[in-house]
Amino acid sequence: MGLVEYDTRILAIDLGKKRIGLALSDPTRSFAVGLDTLVIHPKTDVLAELVAVCREHAVETIIMGLPVNMNGTEGPQAEYVRDFSDALDQALRNEGLDCPIVFLDERLTSVLAHQTLRAQGYQPSRHKEWIDQASAKRILQDYLDRPPST
Repeated sequence: MGLVEYDTRILAIDLGKKRIGLALSDPTRSFAVGLDTLVIHPKTDVLAELVAVCREHAVETIIMGLPVNMNGTEGPQAEYVRDFSDALDQALRNEGLDCPIVFLDERLTSVLAHQTLRAQGYQPSRHKEWIDQASAKRILQDYLDRPPST
């Protein structure tokens, strides 16, 4: 039995205060591929950029990494992510796109991204944009590896 290919993709977002890491599912939704790192600064409309990414790649669902404390509680960064997600949802709807945003606990994704880059021979401190993409890839892969809900 062959793998099913989908017409739509799943986008993962690792949101930070300075950068946004993006990863996209492959056509079979088997693995995550790093897509881009957006830089947040006052002259950039990152919401418009994300809407364009969703349109260009026929994104069906967005997986948003939610920074949860090790004890399971949510702090100020989680609130920032939820507020950003609300704004992104509104921007998508304004453009006629219906992409549900699903939150996924992202505890330790940055640590794992650092370890992956080091294992590949890179210094994470010199490639911060790769950390964000690697974190987004990890978030998406965790989502893709989950058993289907019944």
